[in-house]
This record gives sequence, structure tokens and C-alpha cells, in this order.
Amino acid sequence: MKKNYIITFIFLILIKVGYSQDYEIKTKTKQLIESRSIYLNGGLNATFGGQSRTYLEVDLPPNTVKWYYSFSTKKGKSGTQNLNLAIQLTGMMSDPSGITSSTLSAIKVPDGVASADIYLCDRPNIDKFLSKKDLYGGSYSYNMEGSAQSTKQAVVEIDDIRTGTVYLGLKNPSTNNGVNISIEVVAITETQVPIVKSDSQQKAELYGGLGWTNFENGNYEKCIEYCDKANAEFKLGWVLANKGLAQLMTDKESEAMETYIEAITLIKKQPNPSYVFGEMIKDIENAKKLNPDLNGADEIKQLIEMQRG
Repeated sequence: MKKNYIITFIFLILIKVGYSQDYEIKTKTKQLIESRSIYLNGGLNATFGGQSRTYLEVDLPPNTVKWYYSFSTKKGKSGTQNLNLAIQLTGMMSDPSGITSSTLSAIKVPDGVASADIYLCDRPNIDKFLSKKDLYGGSYSYNMEGSAQSTKQAVVEIDDIRTGTVYLGLKNPSTNNGVNISIEVVAITETQVPIVKSDSQQKAELYGGLGWTNFENGNYEKCIEYCDKANAEFKLGWVLANKGLAQLMTDKESEAMETYIEAITLIKKQPNPSYVFGEMIKDIENAKKLNPDLNGADEIKQLIEMQRG
């Protein structure tokens, strides 16, 4: 189902090799700033010593796709709260669906007791922030996605700034009361690692590609035949998904459901499951354009969407 082209014998045959990629995406968590505690005076008290604002420099590593920081607040000048952000994110990455909005909301952060402001800035604006230009008729700019205001605790996700060096400006918005901020910063990186394929797997992919070519030409029974040949060589989840879709198109709804369940189970164990599930959904949607009343398609699509999170 994906668009690789292969040369067979003396002539070119355009074969759309289903969901196949020649690399595996390796996702890792990288702790950029370990949990640390920063005490900030109230704004009025900072006039007589101490500080009500400070910053953290964040150097984003190569191949960053998104990054996070979590923080919580407490009273007193000593003691760092255990945020365990890196540990929690690493645990979530072990799930095939990865980090989703639902799993992100499950990250535990200690309850805070006082409000804090955190602003994501570039170098010129962090300088303005630190010199309090906003109190003397000036201003500074910050990234809305990566900032939090008047918040006691939070987990913040940033995916629109992924390279270079940025700065987190920490501010105590209280005039009189000090606040102790515990904060941790973690990046998620993705790298492409070449996949070494056995002869059997490569042969299975060729059969799978032929099966998908027949599917696109409306030869659904022939598609099923080639998918079976492919999986006799090497079981591939995307090939089973193609077979299941061909079964749907030939009114074999119950067989298709069983095939899709086997496909989903296998895909979750093979490289790049989120990508493959996304392609499966697209294929079902395209099939429904040909046959709007395709029995079982909506149920199977919903089942696949549940795997993506």
C-alpha cells in the first residue's frame, strides 16, 4: 500500500508496496533538565534582595519532534518535588500508540500550593523578561503554546519549536509571598533506523504489492490469493489488512473481521504501528467511496482508531 517501485525481470511493474517502509522509527526520551527546585521571592521582597524572576536554558537535541516540561510549586526555600516526567514519558512510549492526549493527561504531577508563571522565549525576549521591561513601559514576547500563567502545577507540551536553544522564563506573580518551583524538561526524539529484511520478508512484500495492485484493479479474489502467498512466506500485518479489506469488498464481513483482528495484533508488534494504522484507516475510507454501504467498514475503522489512541 505504500509507493515503492520495483523492477521485475526486464520491465517495470508499478507495485504499491503496502505500508512498507525501509526504516524503523526509533523514539526516545531525553531528559534535558533534571528535576530541580528554584526559589523565587515575591516581587516586592525581591526589591530588597533575591529575585522574583529567573530562566532555564533549553538546548533541544537533534531530531526532536516534541518536548515537555512539568512543574509544581510549594512553600519554603528547600526541597525538590519528585516529578518523574522522564520516567512517565518513557513508560508511555513503550505502548504502540505512543503519547496521546489521553495518556498525557494521565501524567502525575504533585499538587502545587502557589501560582507561578512560565514563559517560553527566545534570547532577545528572555533578556527583556529578566530586566522587567514590562514594568517600565516595555514588553516582551513569548510562545503561547509553551507558556503557563497563574498555574500551580502543569504538564506542558511543545511541538511547534523543535530546534535550537530556547529559554523558559520563571516568574513569581505574587507581590509578597515566595514560591518554590520544581521543574523538569524532557524531549522526545525520533530517528530513522534502516530495517534489515530477510529474503522471505522481501518476497512476502512483493506478493503483498501484487495483491494490492490487484485490489486497486478491482480483482479482490486475486488480491486475497496473493496476500495468502505473502503470509506463507512471512507474516506481515499490512498484508493481512489488505486481505481483510478485500474480504469486505467481496461481502465476507465475518471473515474480514477475523483477518483485521489478526492484522492489528501483528501490526502492534511490528515497526511503525501508528503509521500503519493511519494508512489502514485511509484505505477503508477510500473503499467506502467506492461502496458507501460497505458492511463492517465502520466497525473495523473504529477498532483501528482505538489502537491509535
